[in-house]
Amino acid sequence: MKHLGKLALLVLLLVAPAATAQEQCRLPSRIEVAPCPNAAREEARGQKGDFDHYILSFSWSPAFCATPAGRRATLQCRDNSFGWIVHGLWPQYARKRAGQSWPQYCGAISPVPELVLRRHLCSSPDPRLMQCEWARHGSCSDFATPAEYFAAQAGVATRLTLPEPQPGQSAQAFMAAVVAANDASHGHDRLERRHLRVVGGPDGIRELRICLERDLRRYRAC
Repeated sequence: MKHLGKLALLVLLLVAPAATAQEQCRLPSRIEVAPCPNAAREEARGQKGDFDHYILSFSWSPAFCATPAGRRATLQCRDNSFGWIVHGLWPQYARKRAGQSWPQYCGAISPVPELVLRRHLCSSPDPRLMQCEWARHGSCSDFATPAEYFAAQAGVATRLTLPEPQPGQSAQAFMAAVVAANDASHGHDRLERRHLRVVGGPDGIRELRICLERDLRRYRAC
């Protein structure tokens, strides 16, 4: 595929040490390596590398930890305290195909190795989430291995500064705060509101999504 020749260089350019939601976090002594359980029951569609752009999605951990599921999440919500965590890097279609906005489960893949899980669990603190992100989205991406996929994801995350959402803050006000926090371009495109999506709920802002071109260096309108 035409994009793959540039991606090894891209990873080298983008990736410093793996992005973390905090400088240090407590990890278990052993991390279970198991395939994503959703892959056997969810629809597979699309072909690897056949997509138009990416979305990098972040989740606000305190909102998740306030839910019943969060209260059961030992690593994320009991052993550690996080702010923004990386949810995933998602290949997207510019226009819907057969009514769908993205490809998923684009082929058989091996589970994410424990070494890769451990390297990135301080930014995506759930081994099952990482396995399912690789199976569902990474299998359709430009990256051949989970190590490359999560390294590229971390490379984008480390160049962003994400403010804490405030109680009662509107989506528009929060997007303005994100743009202001990332005012310096640092050699990349300048982040603007049109590059962002915000997902909220009754308890406030839950998720931030940033739209990126396939080179992961340029932002694009969502």
